[in-house]
Amino acid sequence: MPTKNNILVTGGAGFIGSHLVDRLIEEENKITIFDNLSSGKIGFIEKHLGNTDFTLIKGDILDNEVIEKACRDIDLVCHVAANPDVRLGASDTKIHFDQNILATYNILEAIRKNNIKKVVFTSTSTIYGEAHIMPTPENYGPLIPISLYGASKLACEALITSYSHTFDMQAWIFRFANIVGPRSTHGIIVDFIRKLRENPTQLEILGDGQQEKSYLHVSKCVRSVRETVRELLT
Repeated sequence: MPTKNNILVTGGAGFIGSHLVDRLIEEENKITIFDNLSSGKIGFIEKHLGNTDFTLIKGDILDNEVIEKACRDIDLVCHVAANPDVRLGASDTKIHFDQNILATYNILEAIRKNNIKKVVFTSTSTIYGEAHIMPTPENYGPLIPISLYGASKLACEALITSYSHTFDMQAWIFRFANIVGPRSTHGIIVDFIRKLRENPTQLEILGDGQQEKSYLHVSKCVRSVRETVRELLT
């Protein structure tokens, strides 16, 4: 029987992370979730709790010692953990620095110290800022984020690419844009549902009606990550 790969998923109890865990377990991998459950939910991963190939570590990536231990004997890290609420940056200017940039630095240090060579990172299309091409190609530039969230994710990308070059790692970065689907806890669809529950006869839509956005179902974005992980581990 072939040896199972050990994969660590940070933020694995969250919206995208839990869907990714579902798919990775189907590939007969051994999965460890690292999540502080601040936005993730036990209910999203409850069906895996009795699986011997599944481990949940409740912890904070800002705790260097705990995340370093979690990375022991890991073959690949999927770094999904982040504070995903873009609007919070306008009222708390430090939250995305701590939970995105500093958290990514800590996981990269844990990866380096444990000699892990493969990392997958979920970034965001907000790094492009107000892009003038829709859908936006990967080589679009210049990258001028207009939110602190987008700036923090761009900083994370820079850290990951520099660590990859300096410490001989292999990294894949996904720039997701407006992911929708089951288990979503924030975003436009959740906002629409909340508003319609409050007033089924009227729906307030923010903006001037001229804005354009791309949307992707969570199953499709997770499928692309799963296929990348499969390639990285073969």
